[in-house]
Amino acid sequence: MTSGRRTAPAALRAASALALVLAGVLVLGAGPAAAASAEITAAVCPEAPPGMQAFADDVTAWVKWGVLALIGIGAVVSLGSILVGRIFSHPHASRYGAMGIAVVVMVAISYTAILTILGSITGSGCT
Repeated sequence: MTSGRRTAPAALRAASALALVLAGVLVLGAGPAAAASAEITAAVCPEAPPGMQAFADDVTAWVKWGVLALIGIGAVVSLGSILVGRIFSHPHASRYGAMGIAVVVMVAISYTAILTILGSITGSGCT
């Protein structure tokens, strides 16, 4: 049999947990306190300084092609490592080639994500 002393702390913990959950639901379910009726957008667009746009475009194009070339070279070297490892029964070369392919795929995914982010920052038009 339990005494009244043991049930009182348990009931207090249950009540405080319930109050905390209800407060969280109210806070998360509430809308913004002072929602604006119209969106406020910045009227400032990113723009290169005068005379710099052509240079910036050239550098960006060179970097893009350089990264694409490095991704291609990495893929070919990794596939070659797998092939050499299989032909000469060298498990380390095959393992490193497989890891290289995984790294090349991750770099390619990161490359496209970074280009998308840069395009959204310096893209045409104001957003």
